[in-house]
Amino acid sequence: MMTMKQKTLQHVMTDPAVDSTLALVADMVGLSKDMATTIVESGLPLMANVADADPVVFKAMYAQSVKYQPEPTATLYAKLGKNAQARRALADDFEGMFGQQTLTITRYSATEANTTEKQASDVLAATMPAVVKALGRANTNANEMGFGRQLRNLSA
Repeated sequence: MMTMKQKTLQHVMTDPAVDSTLALVADMVGLSKDMATTIVESGLPLMANVADADPVVFKAMYAQSVKYQPEPTATLYAKLGKNAQARRALADDFEGMFGQQTLTITRYSATEANTTEKQASDVLAATMPAVVKALGRANTNANEMGFGRQLRNLSA
Protein backbone atom coordinates (compact mmCIF):
# COMPACT_ATOMS: atom_id res chain seq x y z
CA MET A 1 0.00 0.00 0.00
CA MET A 2 1.34 3.40 -1.00
CA THR A 3 1.51 6.11 1.71
CA MET A 4 0.29 9.67 1.16
CA LYS A 5 3.94 10.78 1.15
CA GLN A 6 4.75 8.35 -1.66
CA LYS A 7 1.63 9.32 -3.64
CA THR A 8 2.30 13.03 -3.33
CA LEU A 9 5.99 12.65 -4.15
CA GLN A 10 5.15 10.41 -7.13
CA HIS A 11 2.56 12.92 -8.35
CA VAL A 12 5.10 15.76 -8.23
CA MET A 13 7.92 13.76 -9.78
CA THR A 14 5.75 12.55 -12.70
CA ASP A 15 4.41 16.02 -13.48
CA PRO A 16 5.38 16.68 -17.14
CA ALA A 17 6.99 20.05 -16.35
CA VAL A 18 9.01 18.55 -13.48
CA ASP A 19 10.07 15.62 -15.65
CA SER A 20 11.26 17.98 -18.41
CA THR A 21 12.96 20.27 -15.93
CA LEU A 22 14.80 17.35 -14.32
CA ALA A 23 16.16 16.22 -17.68
CA LEU A 24 17.24 19.73 -18.67
CA VAL A 25 18.78 20.56 -15.29
CA ALA A 26 20.60 17.23 -15.14
CA ASP A 27 22.14 17.99 -18.52
CA MET A 28 23.01 21.54 -17.43
CA VAL A 29 24.73 20.31 -14.24
CA GLY A 30 26.38 17.29 -15.86
CA LEU A 31 24.49 14.56 -14.00
CA SER A 32 22.23 11.76 -15.07
CA LYS A 33 18.50 12.40 -14.86
CA ASP A 34 18.29 9.59 -12.28
CA MET A 35 20.79 11.38 -10.04
CA ALA A 36 18.94 14.69 -10.40
CA THR A 37 15.69 12.89 -9.60
CA THR A 38 17.22 11.35 -6.47
CA ILE A 39 18.41 14.79 -5.34
CA VAL A 40 14.92 16.25 -5.69
CA GLU A 41 13.16 13.20 -4.21
CA SER A 42 15.36 13.39 -1.13
CA GLY A 43 15.37 17.19 -0.82
CA LEU A 44 11.67 17.88 -1.33
CA PRO A 45 10.45 16.21 1.89
CA LEU A 46 13.05 18.20 3.84
CA MET A 47 11.88 21.41 2.15
CA ALA A 48 8.31 20.47 3.11
CA ASN A 49 9.38 19.96 6.73
CA VAL A 50 10.96 23.41 6.83
CA ALA A 51 7.84 24.98 5.29
CA ASP A 52 5.61 23.15 7.77
CA ALA A 53 7.63 24.54 10.69
CA ASP A 54 8.21 28.07 9.35
CA PRO A 55 5.22 30.19 8.23
CA VAL A 56 7.48 32.55 6.26
CA VAL A 57 8.87 29.66 4.19
CA PHE A 58 5.37 28.25 3.77
CA LYS A 59 4.03 31.59 2.48
CA ALA A 60 6.98 31.93 0.08
CA MET A 61 6.47 28.42 -1.28
CA TYR A 62 2.72 28.95 -1.65
CA ALA A 63 3.30 32.24 -3.48
CA GLN A 64 5.69 30.48 -5.83
CA SER A 65 3.16 27.71 -6.42
CA VAL A 66 0.59 30.14 -7.83
CA LYS A 67 3.07 32.34 -9.71
CA TYR A 68 3.33 32.13 -13.51
CA GLN A 69 6.08 29.73 -14.55
CA PRO A 70 7.24 29.45 -18.17
CA GLU A 71 7.39 25.95 -19.59
CA PRO A 72 10.88 24.44 -19.34
CA THR A 73 12.76 24.55 -22.62
CA ALA A 74 16.18 23.38 -23.72
CA THR A 75 16.98 26.95 -24.80
CA LEU A 76 16.15 28.34 -21.36
CA TYR A 77 18.36 25.83 -19.55
CA ALA A 78 21.17 26.13 -22.11
CA LYS A 79 21.23 29.87 -21.43
CA LEU A 80 21.05 29.25 -17.70
CA GLY A 81 23.94 26.79 -17.95
CA LYS A 82 26.10 29.48 -19.56
CA ASN A 83 25.02 32.30 -17.24
CA ALA A 84 26.73 31.99 -13.86
CA GLN A 85 24.98 35.11 -12.59
CA ALA A 86 21.52 33.65 -13.33
CA ARG A 87 22.47 30.34 -11.63
CA ARG A 88 23.73 32.30 -8.62
CA ALA A 89 20.42 34.19 -8.49
CA LEU A 90 18.52 30.88 -8.38
CA ALA A 91 20.82 29.60 -5.64
CA ASP A 92 20.35 32.86 -3.70
CA ASP A 93 16.56 32.54 -4.01
CA PHE A 94 16.74 28.97 -2.75
CA GLU A 95 18.99 29.92 0.15
CA GLY A 96 16.87 32.97 0.90
CA MET A 97 13.79 30.80 1.20
CA PHE A 98 15.27 27.98 3.32
CA GLY A 99 17.82 30.00 5.29
CA GLN A 100 19.92 28.00 7.73
CA GLN A 101 18.29 24.75 6.62
CA THR A 102 19.67 25.11 3.08
CA LEU A 103 22.93 23.39 3.94
CA THR A 104 21.14 20.49 5.66
CA ILE A 105 18.84 19.98 2.67
CA THR A 106 21.73 20.20 0.21
CA ARG A 107 24.05 17.89 2.14
CA TYR A 108 21.41 15.24 2.69
CA SER A 109 20.38 15.32 -0.98
CA ALA A 110 23.99 15.14 -2.13
CA THR A 111 24.64 12.14 0.11
CA GLU A 112 21.51 10.34 -1.08
CA ALA A 113 22.46 10.87 -4.76
CA ASN A 114 26.20 10.35 -4.23
CA THR A 115 27.00 13.75 -5.74
CA THR A 116 28.75 16.89 -4.59
CA GLU A 117 26.98 19.50 -2.49
CA LYS A 118 27.47 21.99 -5.34
CA GLN A 119 25.69 19.70 -7.81
CA ALA A 120 22.87 19.05 -5.36
CA SER A 121 22.55 22.76 -4.66
CA ASP A 122 22.42 23.58 -8.38
CA VAL A 123 19.79 20.89 -9.03
CA LEU A 124 17.59 21.89 -6.09
CA ALA A 125 17.77 25.60 -6.88
CA ALA A 126 17.05 25.14 -10.59
CA THR A 127 14.22 22.63 -10.16
CA MET A 128 12.50 24.17 -7.14
CA PRO A 129 10.23 26.53 -9.11
CA ALA A 130 8.89 23.66 -11.25
CA VAL A 131 8.56 21.32 -8.26
CA VAL A 132 6.69 23.87 -6.15
CA LYS A 133 4.47 24.69 -9.12
CA ALA A 134 3.64 20.97 -9.46
CA LEU A 135 2.73 20.88 -5.78
CA GLY A 136 0.42 23.80 -6.46
CA ARG A 137 -1.22 21.94 -9.34
CA ALA A 138 -1.76 18.96 -7.04
CA ASN A 139 -3.54 21.29 -4.60
CA THR A 140 -7.15 20.50 -5.45
CA ASN A 141 -8.40 23.14 -3.00
CA ALA A 142 -6.40 25.85 -4.83
CA ASN A 143 -5.75 27.68 -1.56
CA GLU A 144 -3.13 27.87 1.21
CA MET A 145 -4.84 25.20 3.30
CA GLY A 146 -4.74 22.71 0.43
CA PHE A 147 -1.12 23.60 -0.33
CA GLY A 148 -0.26 23.02 3.33
CA ARG A 149 -1.90 19.59 3.10
CA GLN A 150 0.29 18.76 0.09
CA LEU A 151 3.40 19.76 2.04
CA ARG A 152 2.35 17.74 5.08
CA ASN A 153 1.77 14.73 2.82
CA LEU A 154 5.37 15.04 1.68
CA SER A 155 6.78 15.33 5.17
CA ALA A 156 4.59 12.61 6.70
